[in-house]
Amino acid sequence: MEKALLQENSIQETCSVCGNKLTRYGSKQLKDGMLCRNCAKLCSRWLEKADYAERTVEQIKEHLDYRRKNQELVGEFKGNKVIEGKYNLFIDDDNKTFLITKRSDFVKDNADVFNIAEIGKIDIVERKYVRRDGSDVYVQLYVNHPQFTTLKFQVNEFGCLNKDSEEYQQALKLAYEYVNALKDRK
Repeated sequence: MEKALLQENSIQETCSVCGNKLTRYGSKQLKDGMLCRNCAKLCSRWLEKADYAERTVEQIKEHLDYRRKNQELVGEFKGNKVIEGKYNLFIDDDNKTFLITKRSDFVKDNADVFNIAEIGKIDIVERKYVRRDGSDVYVQLYVNHPQFTTLKFQVNEFGCLNKDSEEYQQALKLAYEYVNALKDRK
């Protein structure tokens, strides 16, 4: 009885997905287990810290299966429209798909490929800094996708832009380019 109680209260030391030993940094808490940093690296960049805590081990296994299948989609992707910025938006007009990535090598990045029909609402969102006079500009897409509900990415390269600055106006202009490119294809 005492041994069972000790095991129940002990800290998990292995990944619930692959069984490898957990490291101090990079591991993620799941709803019913832990994810090692190597498995976490295979997950989509669109998953945020809170997303991991809300997902079960089984849901993460499904997500990793989705990521393996996504590699095939990325290999077939032909980005014939590109909007470059901190994040690059690639659009494949032939297949009505798009992807968003920081790197230009979206195949190596295994960037998530989304169907344009999955896009619901698109917003330009401003994040204001409380203690400093400045803001960041984000584009937020609401998607009807089995793995994600929102995709949100920062447009401006450097944080905390003054609204009167040229950089802020350029970030806002670029945000509208992203939004219009996607809306025009819906």
